Amino acid sequence: MRTDPELIYEKLAPEQQTIWDCIGAEAYLKLVERFGGFALYIAKIDTIERLSRDEKIRNEFNGVNFRYLAAKYNLSERTIRMIVSDIYEEARNAPMEGQISFFEAKD
Repeated sequence: MRTDPELIYEKLAPEQQTIWDCIGAEAYLKLVERFGGFALYIAKIDTIERLSRDEKIRNEFNGVNFRYLAAKYNLSERTIRMIVSDIYEEARNAPMEGQISFFEAKD
């Protein structure tokens, strides 16, 4: 930037100064260059942690271990079911091994 950072800081609104203080002058100026004028949402830490936790649950899910995962992550079985619902439905709707489809072409 062409302007002295100290002069910029003094002109900022208090919430902008708080961001500056949190991330530093160089990062703040990069943020302004890239996203200046945008309404910017910054997720809460619990949202980020929840996304990470849900991914772990989805990776550990084996199709039947709802109760185990609920106890491990201190959640209700219903919450576990919601987290893995798409995986569970996909597994339920998958054909059984050796099962032929009514719509498969015959050789």
